Order: sequence, then C-alpha cells, then structure tokens
Amino acid sequence: MNKTHLKGAICALTLVVLPNGARVNAKPVAQQCGALREVASLAMTPLADGARVSVPLTINGKRVDMEVDTGAGMSSLTAPAAATLGIKLRDAVGTRLVSQDGTAIRHYYLADDFQLGPLAARKIPFMQGNDIADARLSGTLGPDLMVRYDVEMDFSQQKLTYFSQDHCPGHILHWSSDAVTQVPIHITARARDYPPPAINPAAAGLSPDFVNFLMSFGSPILGTDIRTKVMLDGREFTANIDTGLDISAINSEAAQAYFNVPLDNPSANAPRTASDQPAQASAGTEAVTVTGYRQQHRFHALTFGGVTVSNPLFVLKPNPPDAHRVGSPNPPDITIGMNVLRKLHLYFAFGERMLYVSASGLELAHDRPGGKNSE
Repeated sequence: MNKTHLKGAICALTLVVLPNGARVNAKPVAQQCGALREVASLAMTPLADGARVSVPLTINGKRVDMEVDTGAGMSSLTAPAAATLGIKLRDAVGTRLVSQDGTAIRHYYLADDFQLGPLAARKIPFMQGNDIADARLSGTLGPDLMVRYDVEMDFSQQKLTYFSQDHCPGHILHWSSDAVTQVPIHITARARDYPPPAINPAAAGLSPDFVNFLMSFGSPILGTDIRTKVMLDGREFTANIDTGLDISAINSEAAQAYFNVPLDNPSANAPRTASDQPAQASAGTEAVTVTGYRQQHRFHALTFGGVTVSNPLFVLKPNPPDAHRVGSPNPPDITIGMNVLRKLHLYFAFGERMLYVSASGLELAHDRPGGKNSE
C-alpha cells in the first residue's frame, strides 16, 4: 500500500503546535531530519469495564467524550449525540461505508466543526454508530482520525498523544522502558471489490479533500483495520489491534484446530443464564458469563516481537456466517483487546507502518523488586 493510502479524514486539520509541545528524542540524531514533535495530547478516562478508555473532543463547539476504538474502522456518532450536537443524518449517495462487522451503512453524519486538542477541521464525516450503554459516550474515535499522525497510547499515564510524522524514522523513544520492540503494521481496507464511482462532492456533502481520501483506497468504501503479526503460544497469527474490545478474542475453530481447545458453543439466538451454563468447564477452559455467555481460554504467552504478555485471556468466538458480507477481506483469527493492550505502551508510527511496543510503566513497576505482581 503506498503512502497515499494513509491519508485519513483528519487530513484537513490545521496543525497548531503549542509553544511547549515539542519533544526531543533521548538519543542524538546524526542525519538531518525532524525531531519528534507533539501536536496534541488528550487525557484518557477508563470506562466502566476498567479496560477501554475515552477521550474528550469538541464537535460543533460542544465537548463530547469518545471511546478510543482502533477497531472501529471509521469514527462514529450515536443518534442521541448527533441530536444534541444539531447534526442531521445524511444519505451516503455515491459513497459506501462499512461497519465494524462488514455490513453496509447508507447514512452518515457530517460535523461542521471538529477539534481534537489544538487540531481543528471542518466537515468531518462520522459513521452512524450504535447507541452505547454508557450515556456519557457520544461515539467512537477510530483510525480514520489517527492515521495522518503518529499516535501514542500511554496507559500508565492515561494519555493519548498525537505526534507529527515528519521525524526521523525509528526515532520515537521518549519514554523510560527496559525494552522496546517494533512490529510492522498494515492498514487494511475492509473492502476492495467495488469499482470507485464518480463521486459528486457537492451531492454527497463531502469536501474534495475527503473525496480524495476515499479514492486513494481504490474503493469508495471506508473502514480499515490495523493488523500486525504476533505469536500466540508459539504459533504465528495475523491479529487486529482493537482498543474497543475489552477482552481479546480468538476464532473458536482456530483455537480448536491449533491448540485443541475444547468447544462448547451455545446458539447465538439462545443466550444462557448462570443456571444453564456447563456445570464444570472443560480442562484448560474458563466458561463464564460477562455479557451473555462467553467461553474463555487462558493461553501461556502472546508475543509482539521481543515483548511478551504472559497468561493472556481470550474469548472463543465463532465467526458468524454472514460476517463481512459486503466483500471485505476475511477477518484474522485473533483480535487483541484491551485486557492485553492496557499492559503495554503503544506507539503507532503510521507513517512508517510500524508499531513500537514496550511494557507499560505500571507493568515495569510490578516486575521490579518490591513491586506488585502483575496479573
């Protein structure tokens, strides 16, 4: 994928760098290129599940709290939030949008004004999102509003930070860590089999810059996944990185085929209660009720390059037969959720197509003498 594929909806934002916003790498840089420059920093607030997080944005002059969701594909607004913000639903006309499960979305919202810290833009589209149980949340902040920058997620300090991409390749380390590893990432469009239509920006209500973003994918369909290679108990997998998922998930068929994890899959249309769950879970498997019935399995090790998370818990999740029915690529067998990601310090260098990973500051403290034992 060439570099134009990384242009996101936030490409129209005007960068405003605060006077003290620049950060300089700890290591000297020999070649002539830019230093690491911070352009926006947002406080992350844990949600009720203790895993996922939200950040404050400003839309149409009003503060909104948005869940940080790298698995959302495209940022979204709920109907109640759109009504409060005075944003009307629009017909997608010549564009096709794809939801997280691959279904077609035919309507969207268009925000007149948008602000992320000191970054500001106009006419930013949001997918029509599902209502969220937490009424404090107005929607999701997805990768379409991230990929034009580098994005750091520091869960020990609860900070989401945007950096300019004009720094020297690889010179991003500005936090204390015993070890940092890097793994290549791929920004994957969720559908590639539609010929790009002749989009009329005026009819669609979209800016020419945003239409160019659509066309850069070679498809009129929005929706992307952030993927990387990981090792799970000695086997290599392609994984989605999804900060909108509380517990990591693995395709139940893959779990059985590769790891002999016993299956006990209830009907999707027949949710179980505590009384009709298995009296005793199969060996090596935890069957619990979190939201409905979810069978879980704890693996030994999940490895990103040189960083390993021990004893990660995964939900066993069968793929629905109609998933991604509008033509998007098959989903990978595993998705890494926040029960794993919150233990890490993540730096998404989208310009380099690289994810830099270290243990979070809290995890490092747990592992040092006198620290608490990590989970």
